[in-house]
This record gives sequence, structure tokens and C-alpha cells, in this order.
Amino acid sequence: MQRERSRTNAPPAAVYAERADRFDREATDQQRTVRLYGRLRLALFTASTLGAWWLFASGSGTPAWLLLAAAAALFVVFVARQQAARLRMRRAELMAGFNREGSARIARSWPELRPWPITPSVPGLAAPRDHDYADDLDLYGHASLLHLTGVCGTPPGWRTLQEWLLGGADPKTVALRQDAVSEMAGAFDFRDGLAAETRLAAIPAATRLAPTPATRRLAPAPAATRHGPPPTGTRPAPVTPETPEDSFLRWAEGDPWLPKHRWLRAASLVLPPINAAAITLYSLGMVPIPALVWPLLISAVVLVPRWRAIHAVFDEADDGESGVRRYSPILGHLRGAPLESRYLAALRERVGAGPPADAGRASGPRPGPAAERRTAPEEITALRRLLDMAEARRSPLVHIPLALMFFWDVRVLAGLERWKARSGRRVRGWLEAVGEAEALAALAALAADNPGWTMPTLDPDAATLRARALGHPLLPPQECVHNDVEIGPARSFLLVTGSNMSGKSTLLRATGLNAVLAQAGGPVCAAELRMPPLRVMTSIHIEDSLADGVSYFLAGLQRLKRVVDAAGGPRPRTLYLLDEILQGTNSAERRIAARTVLRKLLTTGAIGAVTTHDLTLADADDLAERATAVHFTESFEGGDAELTFDYRLRDGITTSTNALRLLALAGLGDGDDSRDP
Repeated sequence: MQRERSRTNAPPAAVYAERADRFDREATDQQRTVRLYGRLRLALFTASTLGAWWLFASGSGTPAWLLLAAAAALFVVFVARQQAARLRMRRAELMAGFNREGSARIARSWPELRPWPITPSVPGLAAPRDHDYADDLDLYGHASLLHLTGVCGTPPGWRTLQEWLLGGADPKTVALRQDAVSEMAGAFDFRDGLAAETRLAAIPAATRLAPTPATRRLAPAPAATRHGPPPTGTRPAPVTPETPEDSFLRWAEGDPWLPKHRWLRAASLVLPPINAAAITLYSLGMVPIPALVWPLLISAVVLVPRWRAIHAVFDEADDGESGVRRYSPILGHLRGAPLESRYLAALRERVGAGPPADAGRASGPRPGPAAERRTAPEEITALRRLLDMAEARRSPLVHIPLALMFFWDVRVLAGLERWKARSGRRVRGWLEAVGEAEALAALAALAADNPGWTMPTLDPDAATLRARALGHPLLPPQECVHNDVEIGPARSFLLVTGSNMSGKSTLLRATGLNAVLAQAGGPVCAAELRMPPLRVMTSIHIEDSLADGVSYFLAGLQRLKRVVDAAGGPRPRTLYLLDEILQGTNSAERRIAARTVLRKLLTTGAIGAVTTHDLTLADADDLAERATAVHFTESFEGGDAELTFDYRLRDGITTSTNALRLLALAGLGDGDDSRDP
């Protein structure tokens, strides 16, 4: 770990380039190994076939069969080693690609990142309708915050990252996340390994070597099982179709089936020995055929009517386990993480050994003391073995004899329910731990990619949001202009004026995005940021709706109503960011309406910033004394030939306009504006 962190002194782009080259070489080496085992398999098949043919032709049947048996065993070894090498090759390819994505993230080269939507098969990866800020601050879509932080590979990872960005955490939780993010930012090997394992887990087992992963969304846990407070400012998500993970969790957390059929369990203990004895005695000629048939017939009468119900239980568990089983390497990687922060140590503990979470069960099998020491990877491996045994039901020629003679299905079901008793209610926590680890890794990637960013201070006693050298997180570093910003205290507001394209809306989005990142536990694009816990409310991007019969002006009013209601609501206090209030009506009524909204906001404990082209908006005495005026400006070079902006924030109200000049530059002016007063 010390060697790994020492490399972080180099520029992040150089670190990513070096690591991508290293993993490319590793993938090439593994590809050679895959090809070598392919040649060895062909040579072994050819040599063993020819050798066996020669031995059979020479009348040496026994040596020929021994040769074929040895060749078959060695062939199986070659196949297993080739598959392992192929998996190592795929893992190295994924890690090389992940590091190349790091270089693209640094440059904000969006076409070189995974195209949006990154996981098209994950339901719910879209901005919630009427969310406080998700649409206005570009959390979703191409060139968005989730696109920039989109290193997650599993549905729990995406769900957790969305939850964190859609609603802020309390200051103590934020501090714990910040420590974990800071530590993980320098842990390149751990983050690369986590990215590779999670992306492998998203690929179906049959196509694990295919280039495009496919993932499914894990349904959110019930409120009682989530860790930490619910997100602030979110609305209930729409109902999505049930996924295999949902089916598996319903089985894992549900009541056992066998305790309701104790007589079937008793029959599985009594009848198999009788059947085995009958088969043995009949094969020795010691009993007639009825002595063989009657025990099997009784077994069939007892078992066959229950097959459908037992197989339904198998299907409920197996559908989800086809995805859950692939979490075992991720859980193992997290369990062995060489990280020491309190948050990550707690995650390791959650996927480690622990007591069974079955205190609420009224009945069912109880695990023994040894079972309580199994870790999550060990338990997933044990589950895989049990479900592999349940696969016998898909082959009637094998299944029917096993089921009738030895009550195979009942024995496998008993094993599954023992597993459920000791670990069923731990699975959701394991998947949530994976999701939290991925969300931390996504925020850590931001910190590693942008060493000039800082960890903010979330201070409950702060009266203002104060930032030094604040920038927009989604802009390329070489284009990002930083400004000092202070918003608050309550009963005041920041009034931002400026001409078109000068940077007013970008300032609001930069402030909002950094506040969102700060309360998610991540780094911010600033040299320093101190703020209280805030509920971010925005009104920047307004859309009318033909389907809902909502005009542009009415949509703006509805949005402002939600902002005002939030500002007057309970803590945390509101940070409102309003861009060009109430466009869509005449200027006189707009000015009166905008002043009315501002007066309502100023009676609350909220803090905020407002942009406007209306330079008289704050002329009213009661607003003028509460407004902190700042502005952006522009300059024309070469006469009126070229319009330039420095995007620097200045004190006071702007004194410049540029709409008519932009009209002329666009080729729409006639050069004569004397006819208009």
C-alpha cells in the first residue's frame, strides 16, 4: 500500500497511463497462456486418441482405457487452467480500460467514457420526476455528474451512488465517508480490482468474456433496513418490474417451507434407508420384486405431489442466485481490503463472519456455532453448491431415480433452509455493503482524478455557504474558471447579474453541484468550502408540458412554490438557486411577482442566490438592503468582431449588455436600431 500511495505524487493522468499499459501487458501475457492451453488440449486429444487406437489394435484393451482415463483427467485440468487464464485476461482488460477511463475523466473527454446510459438495463437510472435539483444540476444524462462518476458496475452500486447524490447525509456520516474516500483515492490497486470484479459480476456467466456487460437493478431496501437516514428531497420512485435479485431476497428473507411440512422431512429420513436396503437386497436376489416396488411406490405417493411446490422454492432462490453468486469475488475483494478508515472497516465487518440475522424467525432450522463464523464469500460459495445440487431437477433421467430413492429434493431443500436460517437476512446487508463500497470508490475516483479539489467542511453552526476558488465540477480543468462565493446569512441573498453567456447559470450550477458532492461525502471543486447542512432547491431549467396542460409560466410558478414551501419547512435549511425568475410573462408583472417570491424567501431561514437580467429587480428598498450584488461582464475584441468572457465574478450590478451585439454576430441584425425607443 505504501508503494501504491507513493505513486500518487505523479500527475493522475500519468499514473493512469502507466497502469493502463501495465494491465495491457498483463492481458497480452494471459492471452498467450490461453492460447498455449488451447494447443496443449489439441495435442493431448490427438496423442491420446492415436495412442488408444494403437493399443486397442494391439489387443491391449486395459492400457488403452487407462490411457484414455488419464488423458481425460489431464484434459479437464487443461480446461480449468485455460478458463482461469481467460478470466485473468478479462480482468486485466477491464482494469486497463478502467484506467483509460480515468484519463478521459480528467480531461472531461465525454466521448471516451462509457456512453450514457452506462447501464441501459438498470431500471430507474433517470432523474426522478420533480426532484429538488437532479434535472437542473445535470445529475443524469450525457456529460453529467453520474456520467463523470460512473465507475460502478453493479445495480447496488448505482442505486447507492444515486441515493447519496439525490439526498444529503448528516455531518457525522459525511465525515466518515470523507475519511474513506480520502484513503481509497490513493488505493489504486484496490479500486482497479473492485471495478474489475463488479463489472465482471454484471456480465452473465455464459457471456462473461463478452465486451459489453449487462446489469440489473436491485430494488431499494425497505426503509427499516437501510443504513442511515433517508435521502432528503426525494420522492417515491416509480414501481419497477421485479428483478431476479428481488425474487432471491424475498426467498432469503421469507419464512422457511419445510417446518410447515414436518412429516415430509420425517419421510426423507425414514424412507431412503428402506429404499436403499430394498435395492440392495433385490440386486442380491434375496427379495422378490414387490419388496423393491412397494417402498418406491410409497416414496412416489409421498413426494410427487410436493414436487411442484419444492421446485418453485428452488426457482425462487435460483433465479436471483444466478446474479447473487457472482458477488462472491466482490465480497472477497472487499473483505480483504487493505484499508483502515472506520467506514471501510465497518463494511469489511458486515461482509465478514458474524451471527445469523434470524432473530425474528418464529421457526425453522437453526445453524450451529461453526456456521456463525462463515464470511459472506464462504456463504455464497456454499449457496452455489446447494443450488448446483438442485439443478438435478432439470435432467429427468438423473432426477427421478435420485428423488424417489433418496428424497434428493427434500435433502437439498433442507440444506437451503439451513443456509437461509444462518445467512438469509444477511444477504441484503452484503449487497448494500457492495453498493456503498462502489459509491465510495466513485467519489474516490473524483478525488484521485482532481488533486486540486478539497474535502469540504460541513458545519452545523455555519450561517453561510462560503467557498474559495469554486469551480464547476463538469468543466475540463483547463477551461474551468474559479471564483470566491459566499451565500448567506439568512434574510439576505446573492444577486447575480450579467449579460448573456457571461456565466450566471453556470455559477448557480457550480454552487449546487458542489453542495451536492459535499453532502454526499465527496470532494468539491474548490480550494475551500464551508457550509451548513442544506436542502438544495433549484429553479433553473423549466419546461412546459403539453401532456399535462402546463404552460412555461405556470411550470415556473409551480417550481417556485415548491422552493418556497421547502424554505419554510423543517431543517435542514434550504439553499435556493433561482435562475431568471418567472420568464414567460411581461416584464412589469414579472418584476412584481419575482419581488414577491424573494420577500417570502427572505422571511425564512433559507439562504440562496438569484440571477437576473432585470437590473431593477432589487431596486425596492427592502430588497436592496438585503441583496449582495455581484456580476459577470464581457469584452469585445477587434471592434465588435469577437465577444469574449473572462467568467470572473465582480462586485456590484452589471453595467453592460450584449443582446443586440449577439443578434448582429448571429447575422440577424439590420444594423439600424434607431427605430426602437
